[in-house]
Amino acid sequence: MTKTIHTLIGGTYHDITKPFRIIASEKKVYKSLDDLYQRFSNLTTIFETNLEEKFNHNSQLATDVSKWLVVHMEWEHSSVNNNLDDILKKIRPYYDFIDCKLLLDMSKKFLPYVTFTDDGVTYILVDELHSHTLMSKRLCTSNAVSDLRKILQEHFKPFDRNMDDFPCIHIHLQTFWNHTSIRGLYKLIEKFLPQKYKQSIIEYIEIFPGSVIIKLHILDFTAASLILYTRRKLKFMRLIGIFSLYINDHPVLQEDENMNFTFELALLEAVTAGNNEAVEFLLQLETVNIDHTNEEGKTALMLACERGHEDIVHSLLIAGANVNIQDNKGWTALMMASKYNHISIIHMLLQANANPHLKASAGSNAVIIASYVGNYEVVQLLISKGVDYKYQREDGVNALMVACMNGHTQIVKLLLNEQVDPNAQNKHGYTALMAASFNGHYKIVQLLLEWKTDPTIKSNESKTALSYATTEEISYQISVVQEDFL
Repeated sequence: MTKTIHTLIGGTYHDITKPFRIIASEKKVYKSLDDLYQRFSNLTTIFETNLEEKFNHNSQLATDVSKWLVVHMEWEHSSVNNNLDDILKKIRPYYDFIDCKLLLDMSKKFLPYVTFTDDGVTYILVDELHSHTLMSKRLCTSNAVSDLRKILQEHFKPFDRNMDDFPCIHIHLQTFWNHTSIRGLYKLIEKFLPQKYKQSIIEYIEIFPGSVIIKLHILDFTAASLILYTRRKLKFMRLIGIFSLYINDHPVLQEDENMNFTFELALLEAVTAGNNEAVEFLLQLETVNIDHTNEEGKTALMLACERGHEDIVHSLLIAGANVNIQDNKGWTALMMASKYNHISIIHMLLQANANPHLKASAGSNAVIIASYVGNYEVVQLLISKGVDYKYQREDGVNALMVACMNGHTQIVKLLLNEQVDPNAQNKHGYTALMAASFNGHYKIVQLLLEWKTDPTIKSNESKTALSYATTEEISYQISVVQEDFL
């Protein structure tokens, strides 16, 4: 376990193993960021000093480090000279006090056993860089983008390098972005740039108040390549709350700010659009209420189940979406997937402990819904999961009746084989046979009669199935069998 470490500044003691608590006060937030920066400065000095010492004792090490950087950073061959000054200059733009992964990776490879002493206690450099990374991650998750602005303005100077030759991205974000985490800002910028992008964000970024305006210089890319790359992400940009993006003076996206923007509404819109990239990004922000509902009471999960977006359903379930929320009509995500015959989604929902026994406001369960629309596989699956397929709503309607009404022969066979009573009546006295007879489904009428369904049963109107027949073929079929019941 990593021991605690002093910051080595003025003898001030900082216990980095203590669980990080969310900081309410702006002053404390600033102090935490400042402490992190000071600690990073000390670790960087220790890293550079020890790397220099290793170089002095091993002439081959410079070549080894240069080759490793070319592979690790995906740089061009011979882009790093085999000397310490060039190596340090080359790597400097690719780490900062919030993201020091490059230093950690280099230390693991070339300085794995380096130790240093502070106030009589010995520490391992790799362990302390790892601890710093964890501390940074907690801080970035706990504090908002607006908290970062002060330390950038007061305490962090841009890296000393002529930026005239490098393109600059201007990103305008909806005001709601002020409240998201610093970690979310990092993830946003990572999304906009090719995967090979590894430069430090902190040293090349400016954040302005109001709707969040980000100005970021990009190393190693031309303006033309960035314009081409970001144009492919226009839909994604709009969905996550970007309303303006310029590369230098070239507009890639230019729209008005949406003052009603929230991450919850953005999630619902992203799901409706079927954009899993935007959905996964919004979920990673960890500030979005995943179970937020629209005016119809539908959650993101329900919308995804309606539309059959399997990848989005998977993402939402992994993120902990509630599978049993009911909308304004009492429908669940499972009912919606059952209605639209999304069998693989139903499997996912059941695996996530969706309750298949819930009922909509009108009284229908998932079996009745699937039977009504004719989704045979769904009915079969739900029966295998123990859903009550003999269940009758308060109005007396059951799955067999709606399957007969809509002509779903396969489902009728399945329900009859499962011993659903073909003579059950709803509150109007109608039977499954009457429903099939009235709607002209000859094969179902024939099937029901083969199962000894009673054609003499009368509705509240004192009519039998024969009275409701709409074709001569059905009338003849029922009349022949009816004689045997009289």
